[in-house]
Amino acid sequence: MAYSSPADLYAFGVPRGALPNPGRLAGVVSAADNTIELDVHGFALDDLVSFRAEAGGSLPSPLVAGVDYYAIPVRESYFSVATAAGGSAIDLTTVGARIVVIAPLNLDAAIAWADRQIDDMCPAHVVPIVAPIPDIIRMTSAELAAGKLGYFTGASSKSLTMIFDFAQKRLARWAKGVPIRGTNAPAPAGLAASAAVARYTDSRGWSRYGGIS
Repeated sequence: MAYSSPADLYAFGVPRGALPNPGRLAGVVSAADNTIELDVHGFALDDLVSFRAEAGGSLPSPLVAGVDYYAIPVRESYFSVATAAGGSAIDLTTVGARIVVIAPLNLDAAIAWADRQIDDMCPAHVVPIVAPIPDIIRMTSAELAAGKLGYFTGASSKSLTMIFDFAQKRLARWAKGVPIRGTNAPAPAGLAASAAVARYTDSRGWSRYGGIS
């Protein structure tokens, strides 16, 4: 189970539109072998890809701007596209001109990466984290995922190391119960508790799992 969702990336502070889908200008389009040239395209089979034409340009027919297609790698710098995953290459009838190739941001992959980092940061006694996912975990997962995407698209000036270090410090406090509520919170260590009016507090006035008494 993912600790956050694509919607959480925006719910926890990423402005919509702040993570651009970088486009690259394609090279030669071949209607003979239905390929599009893009230097070191990096596409794996069935990666999503879309197209648009620059001003004064046109897309190869029958491609439509803004529609998601599925990449079929041919060579390091050539690929074809299909209308469905695992499908056959689309038969291109024209070559178009000034074609921009756009690879949509893979939000799910970024979240999966962020969740792996969280599992590594947390001590063994709180992993795996189960539903309901605490807000602090959802927020941290979303921020790590957004940070990764922002760094690689040039939308963020922060390095991944800075983002990672901040998340690690926050989760270290959470794992120690300083202070936190919820079913996933571990018991605080090394703090004497006293009973008073059916509530348990330590010497600093914090009730167990957070909150001033």
